[in-house]
Order: sequence, then structure tokens, then C-alpha cells
Amino acid sequence: MSGKKQTADENGFLDFLFQCRTFDPGHDGPRLIPDWPLVRKLASAYATQNRLVVVKSRQLMASWIGCAYLLYRAVSRGPGMHLVLSKEERSARELIARIQFLWEFHEVFPVDEKPKFLAGTVSFPSLQSRIVSLPASPHAVRGLSPQTVFWDEMAFAPNDEEIWAAVKPAVDAGGQFVGVSTPNGPVGVFGRLVHDSAGEFHVHRMHYNDFPGRDENWETRARAGLSEARWRREQELSFEGAEGRVYDQFESSTHLVDGPYAAPGADSGTRFYRGIDFGYRRPAVIWLERDTCNNLTVFDSLVGDRWPLDQLVQEIRRIDAKHGLSERDITWTAVDPAGAAKTDMGISPVEHLQAAGFKLVWRPSSIAAGIEVVRALLKDASGEVRLKVYKHCGAVVRGFQGYAWGPDGETPVKDGEHDHPMDALRYLLVNLYTSAHPRPQVAARVGGMPPPERKAPI
Repeated sequence: MSGKKQTADENGFLDFLFQCRTFDPGHDGPRLIPDWPLVRKLASAYATQNRLVVVKSRQLMASWIGCAYLLYRAVSRGPGMHLVLSKEERSARELIARIQFLWEFHEVFPVDEKPKFLAGTVSFPSLQSRIVSLPASPHAVRGLSPQTVFWDEMAFAPNDEEIWAAVKPAVDAGGQFVGVSTPNGPVGVFGRLVHDSAGEFHVHRMHYNDFPGRDENWETRARAGLSEARWRREQELSFEGAEGRVYDQFESSTHLVDGPYAAPGADSGTRFYRGIDFGYRRPAVIWLERDTCNNLTVFDSLVGDRWPLDQLVQEIRRIDAKHGLSERDITWTAVDPAGAAKTDMGISPVEHLQAAGFKLVWRPSSIAAGIEVVRALLKDASGEVRLKVYKHCGAVVRGFQGYAWGPDGETPVKDGEHDHPMDALRYLLVNLYTSAHPRPQVAARVGGMPPPERKAPI
């Protein structure tokens, strides 16, 4: 649970904060931080929550208020170190410059000692207290024992998983953690902490509507030149997709289907398919229907966790039964061509599934070619949408939202989470949309037993 800190000093920080001045290019000289509800609520969250993530629109003073909080902590908490993390070296220097500005223009600073500013550090020697600002790097962070960790623009930090592993021992030992960022899709530590169902982190949201003066005229100017997806990420607190998404055409309002799924009757002309991405650690399976108008809908999915093939078969049959389907109803299942290679046990994953009665197809193709097939179905040149997903297919939805290009801009990131369901879908659609009709391959006999009849959904 997200609990209050035992040593919270909310009133002391608020008194300190509203004597701080910031530099705003839109005003003449430094100005006092305004006592607005938006500012007061964020300051209270900083002062009272031991594990805090702040999801914000752009330019809402969250970093300025955070710098003021670190400065207050440094002079009021006694000996200790307070760590600031930024996405890059330039940003780390900028935060120290802001802290120096806050000290120089504070109305009545609470201690007489002049701090020392040197090489990314603010120190108060007599208090044995210091603020250290570093570019986010696991090597720089590891081994430090800060009382406070303030991570600015957390969603945009490279190597965030390794950095989080380095700072987490200090957080688990009782240090305060504050992560602040605009969203950058569901990928990474920030998105995971925001959506943590266990409630270990208090989530504070700051929307531009709460900032005085952000009216319709401001919104019109701010939107200029931004795509709708970027606007939603930077201003509407949306986690729907990261920068550099492979499938940036995917939009919740267009491609998601609400409600429960009911398989059409056997006489409807609808065909059913599966796609499988093998893998012991994270195997992924998707189910898709194609209606008589050639519209495609992903209606179920699963992602395993260290499943042997026997368990994968059992889970697939469980999902089939949920929809009243059997192998007889599946036109075919597309798989990774690499699955035809034999394992150390002398049998390939393809052979294992064939022996279980699965009708399998596979076709070698480049990742780029498969991606183009998926993109064209999401939205073709005329704007037609041929591929949709049921909202309850969480793994596929998250895959569309978080599957991103790597640094070269040509190869998607293999992050172990978003790539597997996207690969399963790609194998399916590559086989569905090729000039040569795929011919399913299945073992001649499967234990001497015919596949079960189709049953009513359960």
C-alpha cells in the first residue's frame, strides 16, 4: 500500500515553497511560486508520500517544485544524501542550476550556511547534507544510499530497468522515492509503477486543465504541429504508445472492440485462426476470426510464463473450449518457422503440436515484410480499417501500444513483453495474406482419436 511517511513535514515545506522564486521567460525576472491548488496538491504529495509517481502534462512546474522539495529536505533532514536522476547530462546540470536559483532568490532561507555548488553537487558541510544530480545510469547509481531519490522525466530514461534495480534497495530500506514524467507509452518501469495493481506507489496526476490560463486558445496553440497520438501522450496523460511505435496507426478509439466475444455459428461463414510464437519463457498465442467481408478481429490471446509445450497445448485447448471451438473449427494455426527445428529431445515444437492434432502452417518472411502486412490491415492508404482487437485481449493491446523500433529505426526492440504477441500476430497474417494459399500440415494420426466436436461456449 502507499503509506504516509512517518516524518512528514507538509506545513514546513509549504511555507518554504511559497517563498521560493522561479525563472519564467514569460515574466520580468524571478517570480514567487504561485499558491495555486495544482501546486499545493503536488507539494503535499511530495511531502507526505514515501513512494510516489507523478504523471503530468508538460510544463506544469513539477520539476521546479521537486527541486524546491530536495532543497528543503537537504536543510531540514539532517545528515544524508538526496539523489536527483535525469535522462541526460545536460538535464542533470539544469536541475542543479534550478536548485542554485531557488537558493539565491529565496525570501528567507532557513539556514545561514551558504551551500557549495560543485560538479553536479549541492552540499551543506556543517549539516553533512548534500544533493547529487546524475544522468540516469545504473553504474553511477549503484552503491549509493540516498534518503531521497527524485527521478525526473523517468519514462524517457534509457536503461530504466537497470537503474531501477540499482536504486530499489535504497527505496526498500525506507528511502523516499519520487518518479516524475509525462507518459511515454506502457513500456518501462514508470508505466509499470503507475499501473501497479498492488498499490505500492501513490499515483498523483497533474493535467493541464488545472493550470490557470490553459484555456481553449492555449490548447489550440499548443496542439499546432503535434500528431493526435503525441498530444495525448504529452498533455492528456495517455500511456497508449511510446515514441517510435512500430504500429503508430493503432488507436484505441478506432481499433478496439468492447464487450464480450461470442463466436458466430458454424453456418456463418466465419473462419478461425491462431498464431503462435514459441518460447519457453514467454510463449504467446492469439485467436483471430475472419468474417465473410474479410474483416479480421483478434478475439482472444494468452502469454505464458516458462510453459513446457504440454502446458501450452492445454492452455490453448482451454481457450478454445471457452469459445465453444475445437481443432476442427480452426482453419489452421500459423507458427514461427524456427519452431520446425528439432530440440535436444529430438522433436521440434512444430512436431509436438502436430502430434497433438494441430493443423500448422509456417512461412519464412522478413520481419519488415510482416510488419507492412499488419500496418496495411490496421489502416490502408484509403483509410480503411480491416483489423481490430477485443479490448479484453490485454497482451495484444499492450503489444500494439508498446512495440517500438530499436535505435537503428529499422528493427523492433525484443523486450520480452510486447514482441511475443506481435510476432504471433505477424506469423498469422503473413500466412493469411500471401499469393500461395497455405496448406496446413498435421500428423497422420493423433493417438487414434478424432478431434472433438464443436461445443457450445462455456
